[in-house]
Amino acid sequence: MPIGRSILLEAARVRASTKLKLPDAIHAATALSTSCTTFLTNDKQFRSVQGLHTLLMSQVLVDADEGA
Repeated sequence: MPIGRSILLEAARVRASTKLKLPDAIHAATALSTSCTTFLTNDKQFRSVQGLHTLLMSQVLVDADEGA
């Protein structure tokens, strides 16, 4: 997916309001800009992004283990 000016501006907003590094802020901004329903990650810091539904991989693995 190409990263345009609007995503970079959103990444700057995310970066300013969280402790995310710039590459992570770009990932979050891309997810927000494309109306991503769930953001799967190992990084708990993404939880601080307002409006981004974050699912930690550890949650998925625990749920999968409980169902086995």
